[in-house]
Amino acid sequence: MTALVLVGIFVLAPLSGCFGESEVKEIDVDSAFQIDFANPNDIILRNGEFHDFTLEGKGNSISTQEDVLLFVNGTYVKSHQVTAGEETVAGWILTTPYVTSVNITFTDDNGRSEIVNVPITDGTPIVTGEEWFEKMDFITSVCSDSSKCGGYVNRWMGSPNPAFERAASFFQGHFEGLGYETHILRVIDHGNPTEPESLNIIAWKDGRNDDCVQGMGAHMDIMFPGGPPGGGTYEGAYDNTAGTVTMMLFARAFVDLTFDCDTFLALWSSEEEGLRGSNAFANNQCDYCLPHDKELEFYINMDMMGMSWPAKKGGTGDFFPYHAWSGPDANPDVQDVEITNVLDHVHFGILNAERNLSINGSYGAGCDQHWDEHHNRVFDVHEDTFGRSDHVTFRNLGAQTIFHLGAYDEDYSAYHSPSDTLDNMVAEVGGQEELEKSMEFVMWAAMLEFIVADQSPDIRNLNA
Repeated sequence: MTALVLVGIFVLAPLSGCFGESEVKEIDVDSAFQIDFANPNDIILRNGEFHDFTLEGKGNSISTQEDVLLFVNGTYVKSHQVTAGEETVAGWILTTPYVTSVNITFTDDNGRSEIVNVPITDGTPIVTGEEWFEKMDFITSVCSDSSKCGGYVNRWMGSPNPAFERAASFFQGHFEGLGYETHILRVIDHGNPTEPESLNIIAWKDGRNDDCVQGMGAHMDIMFPGGPPGGGTYEGAYDNTAGTVTMMLFARAFVDLTFDCDTFLALWSSEEEGLRGSNAFANNQCDYCLPHDKELEFYINMDMMGMSWPAKKGGTGDFFPYHAWSGPDANPDVQDVEITNVLDHVHFGILNAERNLSINGSYGAGCDQHWDEHHNRVFDVHEDTFGRSDHVTFRNLGAQTIFHLGAYDEDYSAYHSPSDTLDNMVAEVGGQEELEKSMEFVMWAAMLEFIVADQSPDIRNLNA
């Protein structure tokens, strides 16, 4: 009997996979992971666009490189890794316009991995320099056909100014049309209702949590006639129609995203008169003012956009400077705020900018406290105390801030002058395409900063 049993074991062993062990299956990526409802090896990703993905099979996961973003339930996944549970996970993949290759690692529930190389091609990014230019041209052009040009110029506060009121109504309609809860905030401090101190556009988006708030904004007013240092302007293309239009594009890009905190997207007035618009929002009590019972975590500011890297100065061929400052910077020798890590990561980790790019010589503006180190730095991206715009309002309340700014003062002579026009911006950088490139980069930087900061729990109000 013993002999028969042994013979049976030897005969059955080759058939059962070496004494009962099951045969190891190959990794089947296609059955668990789909992009745009197709096998990942069969699709082409379009740069700068959202693509749908699904992942199923408990324990299966995907992970991506830093410049390929994953979203689940409309929220950025900061770890760049998604794991399936009992139910199928559905989400989005987003590449930046600057991605050159996409490698997605699929790992099955046994810990085995396979890298899927997904081809990429040019797409239509969710924010583009081309669309920015089209909106800039419409807003700043004056003609008899209102379908071709808006003519929203002469936007200075006071007097009262019907041109400002007309432009504010146009901007309000843009946010309302996208579905935001949008308000015009008027504050009258001197008792004359026909001449408001400030008139702001505030668009609100509810977050998942009801105990925190964050925001982004730009001032839509321009320097009044005779204002320093250039005598005032009527178009204010660079300061700050450019930043105003970026907020219009961000509002559309954020429509389907879900943020952790309640979020305001704002267009301020009276920045040129001393930040009165943003101060009115932050320090007054109204239903759509900044709520004082919620933690204000961070704020990102857009002011004077487009005259920056990769655009070059016509006279010297040097790059225009690119400024992005986080704050507050209480101690110049150490990092003070967590949002500085986001600023650095977005520019040099996600967008792959050259960290130490410099010019021979020095830039003309030297207002920040790190100027001795950065006077010739093209990407002037660091923590700093620099003020002069609406981020100061929120920094004073303990918020961590980022301030985006292109060339200013000596590096762009049209600042606050009648020559601050879209045509002049194009001429200074050597063409419309060059201007669009520089705007597209800074818009992607600011947009990604907001998305990443929203998912960075260490970014807290400094008074919290």
